[in-house]
Amino acid sequence: MLTFIEPTLFDKLRSAQALPSPGGVRLTIMQLCAQDNPDMAELIHLVQADPALSGRIIRIVNVLNAQRVRPIASVSMDSLLLVGLQAVRQLALALSLAETRAPASCANFSLPAFWAHSFAMACSAQAVTSQLRVAPLGEMFTTGLLANIGKLTLASAQPTGYSALLTRALDAPARLAMEQSLFGFNHLNIAAALMQDWKIPDLFCDAVLHYETPVVIGEIAATRQDEIVWTLHLAQAMAELGCGPAQQAPAALARAGTALAQLQLAPHDLLVLYQQAGQDWQEWTQTMHIAGTSPWQALDARSLETLRQRAQGGAPC
Repeated sequence: MLTFIEPTLFDKLRSAQALPSPGGVRLTIMQLCAQDNPDMAELIHLVQADPALSGRIIRIVNVLNAQRVRPIASVSMDSLLLVGLQAVRQLALALSLAETRAPASCANFSLPAFWAHSFAMACSAQAVTSQLRVAPLGEMFTTGLLANIGKLTLASAQPTGYSALLTRALDAPARLAMEQSLFGFNHLNIAAALMQDWKIPDLFCDAVLHYETPVVIGEIAATRQDEIVWTLHLAQAMAELGCGPAQQAPAALARAGTALAQLQLAPHDLLVLYQQAGQDWQEWTQTMHIAGTSPWQALDARSLETLRQRAQGGAPC
């Protein structure tokens, strides 16, 4: 039962074929992973034949087994079980959706820019999680990739109105309120509804619903939900710093500083994670043939000093 938007509205969008949906061989992989007793030989064969999916699984396995003398170079039953069939299913879903096309009638929506940012957020979420371990790496990569899938839905379902809205300078709460008023849903609650419909655990759906405007934890001990929300918030800031417009950088840096404090990370941690995410992102933009992407932007010394001052209670970002 959908809990993030009205089920009748969701069904209406589905009937109008306005919702992104997986297909092809990756849909078969998803279906196998969802079975109680899947044919592992067939699953391994299908995953091995998918360079993008197998490459991601191998990368996750090597992060989890960083102490091994030799890195894992191929997908096996052990690697699938280590990553987890739930995570494999979600990765297949995310990569299938990444091949979705947006309607040409949404003039101000750039599909290459959308997927460049989405993969940047996914890589950033995985990099942060590799240090904090708040959730399985594959599931956090998928959550980062799908966190903004509602924007693609708006471009498909309401191309003219959404194109016009994209020209307006609005902060996050105002944009969500305007989308809700104009279209009956916003890009976050439709993203959460889609993820719920795809059988992604509610923990991650709820996190997507709140990651743009997270609640400061304060002195109360952070819950796992809080940590996932703030990880996504930090991932969004890293994505904007890495591949977003230059004018977004100061605000993104400020958000990164706040998220670092909430996650109890230091500024020098960000530099390592940011470089890791950037390298991963460069590989993904090539793998997925995302056109028009510029190199990952480096964090300069001034930005790091600003973050250090913020962490020490000095000058604000």
